[in-house]
Amino acid sequence: MTSIAVIGATGRTGRLIIQRALADGHHVTAIARRPQSLASTSPRLTTAIADIHTPGSLHGLLDDHDAVISALGANGRGPTTVYSAGTAEIISAMKPRRRLIVISSAGLGTPADAGPGTRLAARLLHQLMRHTYTDMTRMEQLLADSDLTWTAVRPTRLTGRPATGHPRVSIGATTRVGNHTTRTDLAAYTLNAINDPRTHRTRVAISS
Repeated sequence: MTSIAVIGATGRTGRLIIQRALADGHHVTAIARRPQSLASTSPRLTTAIADIHTPGSLHGLLDDHDAVISALGANGRGPTTVYSAGTAEIISAMKPRRRLIVISSAGLGTPADAGPGTRLAARLLHQLMRHTYTDMTRMEQLLADSDLTWTAVRPTRLTGRPATGHPRVSIGATTRVGNHTTRTDLAAYTLNAINDPRTHRTRVAISS
């Protein structure tokens, strides 16, 4: 049994992470601007209100948790600081060497074994998602510079399809995985990664 804080708890991925964590018997603190929108009445679910754009809003909320998961996400493809500003606030509120997992994107990197078509698609996607990817890159640099035991989980294109239960994973995000990731597979893998030392202080590409 683990105590987990989930930030960005009311987004599509955050909700699934919470549902899976509760089903697995964990204690969860759901942190969001409007956490009251969560439907669960589980006695193992606690909610807390915080806005990552307000400095210091997370202080005291992350103590006494075994792990913190950030499922923060930006709306649209315009300029954003959600990922970097949110991660900076999380880092400032956590004690050294504590466990932090953030949801990033496989689009940030092109694996060495990618073919010409994949490389072309990656360049086009980088142009389309340049604002989001720029801020995600800032976020991952903040992680690398921190003293936390962090993991950046990089899913490929997210879908609402049923879970496969057998995700493809590349520790270090060095080799190609599949083209899409179901959010339910992502939620399950993120929770499983908490106690996986292979994922410590590195990126992990994942697909379904």
